[in-house]
Formats: sequence, C-alpha cells, structure tokens
Amino acid sequence: MLTVRPNRAHMALVGALALSAAAVSPARAWGPHAHRIATRIAEERLTPEARAGVRALLRQGDTLVDIANWADHEGHDAVLGSAPWHYVNVPITSARYQPADCPAGACVVEKIKHFRGVLANRRAPKADRARALLFLVHFVEDVHQPLHVGDNGDRGGNLTQIQFRGEGTNLHRLWDSDIVNAVSRDERQWARRIEPLLSPDNVRAWSRGTVEDWTNESLQDAKAAYHFPAGAKDPLPSGTSLENDYVAFAQPVIERRLAQAGVRLANELNALFR
Repeated sequence: MLTVRPNRAHMALVGALALSAAAVSPARAWGPHAHRIATRIAEERLTPEARAGVRALLRQGDTLVDIANWADHEGHDAVLGSAPWHYVNVPITSARYQPADCPAGACVVEKIKHFRGVLANRRAPKADRARALLFLVHFVEDVHQPLHVGDNGDRGGNLTQIQFRGEGTNLHRLWDSDIVNAVSRDERQWARRIEPLLSPDNVRAWSRGTVEDWTNESLQDAKAAYHFPAGAKDPLPSGTSLENDYVAFAQPVIERRLAQAGVRLANELNALFR
C-alpha cells in the first residue's frame, strides 16, 4: 500500500506541526482500503482540468489515491485537534442531521464546506490549498461511512463490542474495514465490483443534493446497521455475534456508499478546478 511519507518539503507545504503521534487522538475513519477504493473511483472520473489542478497541488509523484489516507496519519500532526473533523454524531433516534449536532462547526459536515472554500480560493497560499485538498478528499469519503454519522451514545459504534466470525471487534471498525477486508483486500477487484453501480441514472441522481443530504443518507444506513436483522426493535448490544448474514446485508450498502463517495468527490474536484 502506498502512503504519503512526510519529508521537509511536504511538511512545509501542508504546514505540519512536529507533534508526537501519541498526543493525537485516533480518528474514526473508513479503513485505508475503503478510502483508496473510493478515491480510485473518483480519480477515474476527473476532467483534464481537475487532474492538472490536483497534480499542481500534490507532491511530485503522488496521485490522488496515494494521499487518500493522509488525513488519518500526517493530518493529525498537521492540525492538532482535527480528529473530530472526521465524523459527526447524530443520534440514530433523530430524523435528520441538525446544525446543533456540529458544535462550533468542528465536524465533517462543516469541514467539507470549509476546505471546499479554501480550495476554491485561487488567491489563497498554495500550502493552504494543498492542505485543503488533502482534507477534502478524505472527508467527502468519511461522511459516506454510515457509522461516521449515526450514533447510539457509543461513539459511532466504537463502544459496541462485536464478535465477527469469531474475532473481537466493534461495530464501527466492522464498517470501517472488517467487512471490506472480509470481502476482498484487492482494491482493483473492489472497483470492478462497484463499476456496475456507476450507471448514468445513478450518477445523475447522486450528483444532486448537499453535504447535509449525504449526511442524512449515512444516518439512514446507520439506523439499519444498528437494527439488525431488519425490523429489530432495539439496537445491537455489545456482545452480539455477527456472521455471514450481516455481511450479506452490509456489503451492498458499503458498495453503494463507496460508489457515491467516489462520484461526489470527482464532482467536487471537477467543479473546483474548472
């Protein structure tokens, strides 16, 4: 797996701070494979202008896929306290996302808007726009992970312990990476699996709406993720054992969310680099 390794030039470009990794709270995010899958889908849909604009901001030799997980690693060093930017806790009892769910604008919904604005400002310093690109790519994908939005008072599933195929995990990690990896660790195979979803009708439908709409989609999927099997009255409690029937339910949701994230990220970048 390719990763972005900070060197002096790159750290200067993104305005990184030399902080101990131990001092940074861990972010909750799609696993690295999922981010790369969604970014691979987006990269294939970029216009020539967007490709050139992205290339001008990235470190020489890096691709969009290479930097998909930057915000989960170097990003914490670059901006102390950025961990909450990766998610928003919306109670699964809520009908929809509300601004009150995002105190002081420090959540994924508002940070997508913020970094979109920075990237759109051609007069902003290159270092600021480069960092905005690194965060925007990651956050557009994060908001499509259902457990980055839906919350049952358990930090988006992090505190709900699960047995998955006999191994201990938690509900959030299950959606971040466990199911993705259980299906396949081959990113190209995942992209091929998702390709049939990228029909003209789906792309048109997914290209409408706001960040709040994307958030509400994740909330609805999170409600289903917690209430399994379908129609279950109560959310999954800690200690639940989940097997292949849960994968059969979750896999199509994950495929759709990764496809939507890829399409929408491409739309964002194509619009910003026109």
